[in-house]
Amino acid sequence: MSAAIYTFLLPTDSHKKDIELKRRYSDFESLRLLLTRLYPIAIVPPIPDKHSLAEYATLRSKTDRVLVEKRKRRLQTFLNRVSKHPELGKDHYFHQFLQNSVNWSDLVRSPPLSLLPANPLQIVVSKTLPNSQAVLSNPLIPFPTSTYVLKTPDRQFANTDDLNGRIPNYLTNHLDKQVRNIMRQLQEITKDEAESGAIYNALSLYEKGKLARVIERIGQATDDSSHGITRMLASLEGEFAEPVEEQAQFAEIVKQVLRFRHLKHAQVEMIEMSLNNKKEALESLLRIENETKRFEEIAPAVDPEDIDQAVMLARQHPARWGGPVNLISFIGHTLQNIVDVDPAATRRSQISKSTDAVGVLQEALHVTRKDLAEISVGLQAELNRYERERIQDVRDTLIAYAKTHIRYCQKNLESWRECQEELQKASL
Repeated sequence: MSAAIYTFLLPTDSHKKDIELKRRYSDFESLRLLLTRLYPIAIVPPIPDKHSLAEYATLRSKTDRVLVEKRKRRLQTFLNRVSKHPELGKDHYFHQFLQNSVNWSDLVRSPPLSLLPANPLQIVVSKTLPNSQAVLSNPLIPFPTSTYVLKTPDRQFANTDDLNGRIPNYLTNHLDKQVRNIMRQLQEITKDEAESGAIYNALSLYEKGKLARVIERIGQATDDSSHGITRMLASLEGEFAEPVEEQAQFAEIVKQVLRFRHLKHAQVEMIEMSLNNKKEALESLLRIENETKRFEEIAPAVDPEDIDQAVMLARQHPARWGGPVNLISFIGHTLQNIVDVDPAATRRSQISKSTDAVGVLQEALHVTRKDLAEISVGLQAELNRYERERIQDVRDTLIAYAKTHIRYCQKNLESWRECQEELQKASL
């Protein structure tokens, strides 16, 4: 089964002909994924969900054209929203996507896109921290999980996350569900109206004269009502049900960008803890090193052979040797271990590694703190922009919902008034 290719006409600023764009659904998928990786705090518009092969097989014979048209509408909406976005609309790769001459699948598999870190926490969002991304790729840098509980959460974003978490649940489980129920009921009414129209038309064949014409006109009005509901359902699908579905997807996307900020905040806290632990370990090593040097300065030179002999004599005559000799024996045993494993060299190596680790973590902490601050400012601005857009979208959707019903009711009223006039003219 070959993948469907969607054709779009893109308007131009000049008087030239519209640009024709042909892309597969998978191209839109990869574009959206790319934009989320390049702009992790941007609320990238959603695309329609991908149907599984099993779902597509059951739909193919019945609603293939309907499915394709719905997807095309949603993908066109995606392009429109991205183009209007203050940052995404200026993206170089988005502009490349809009050119048929660009082999999109080859582009996304080539550098520099293919070299993007798989983990978004390795990306530095701030534009004021050039060449800082390498430090976050260091193995010393910790990466939190989504279950990490912040020690100092930002209440502003916590409240936004809490409010946003209720929106998709309400849209999906209440409004969208109710709209679908209404549309199913309207579809049943359409069938009933069509059957009623057929019955009236058939009945008119059994009558004669004015009565036959009146019954036939009632059948026509009933048919008109059925066709009107069908047109209303098509409008509701595109102008109400799909926008509601899209708003539910948007709420999930907002949740994802808030989760990214949460993880970045968690990363800052984890780096702080790692840095403190490394500093404590380094201070401990340096303290041992300093104590060892002081001991070496005040301790007399000791011949290892004398120490061995002292140990042997201590074992042969334990009672003869007093406390000081036992101390020398202990020191001799310790020095023997030093000769065996060279802990001084090991300690100096650990000091060097710990010093390097502290330097890496200090740089990482500076980068992530500054990045988090700019992420917070940028994300709040993005949330404000999205909220303005969301309010306008909801307003437009409700207006479209009302206009769809008004058009249907006006047309239906007109049809039945004509039927009424026919009845009055008949003067039965």
